[in-house]
Amino acid sequence: MLTIRTGLVFALSSALFFAPIAANATAQPAGFCDSANCQSEFKKLERMAHYGSGEAATIVAVAYAKGEGVDQDIKKARRHIKKAVSWDEPMAMHQMSIWLRQGFIFEQDIAKADELLDRAARTQFGPALTDKAKLLLAQDTPQADKEAIALLEAANEQHYSPARYLLAQLLVSGVGIESDLARAGVLYKNLALKGYADSRQRLDEIINALEQVSKQPEPELVALVQPVLANLTQINDIEVIEVQGQQFDPNSELSNIVSQLSSLNLYYQGNTGSRIPGNLCGRGTAMCNVAFDRKTDADFGATTVGELMGK
Repeated sequence: MLTIRTGLVFALSSALFFAPIAANATAQPAGFCDSANCQSEFKKLERMAHYGSGEAATIVAVAYAKGEGVDQDIKKARRHIKKAVSWDEPMAMHQMSIWLRQGFIFEQDIAKADELLDRAARTQFGPALTDKAKLLLAQDTPQADKEAIALLEAANEQHYSPARYLLAQLLVSGVGIESDLARAGVLYKNLALKGYADSRQRLDEIINALEQVSKQPEPELVALVQPVLANLTQINDIEVIEVQGQQFDPNSELSNIVSQLSSLNLYYQGNTGSRIPGNLCGRGTAMCNVAFDRKTDADFGATTVGELMGK
């Protein structure tokens, strides 16, 4: 059972450590957060950080690191993130591990990055669980794959969308886990209902593959596929919440930070269906061959305050 505080922390961070960040990042263009209201709200965040809010300290650290709404100040970024880490703030431990791995803000230190990532993962922090799973998948060994799937399943149970998306990719491709189109389809359907990434396109690929399977002269297989298809195609009759393409507007959104943290559309709970092996999509379609790649699919991440907050 997640506490309210943990839920807010989860909502704040969809940052995955593989995203490159230039060490010489420059300040944002004038106008990013130059309104009096935005500046006032940012100062409130700094006060919250000063008085013990690890979440606020992490947001402020990222703002200073990138020069968003404030002049870029590496010293302040370091101070705020270190303070939040000293409070055992999961989001801060995760963010600092990202910077240490990249050599941004801090000198590169992979060992320390791994240590902080492990600490954040032990708190069951969804983004950290997902990032650690990505590292394990990159090792490309049976044991590492097994551990990675366990971490993704834990993050999925918390309805963390990036983990759910990656798990669906693995279920389609059969990487690290026995392929299962039915379960992958349900995961993509849940994500598509929230407008997450290209989940609707991925879902359509599965639906098309299953429709081809349903035309095969194998009654038992068709009987298995048809109810799954009926479930997945129900999305055509459901209003999808559009969240893609939204711009992070600090002039208005910092003043609503608390409500944003609880409604960033990163989570969606749903049930899975009967198992259908993913290799069925090899019948007449090549989608399985491109469902997941251990190297190219590791390039995800947030580099700005807006992306850190799920925008």
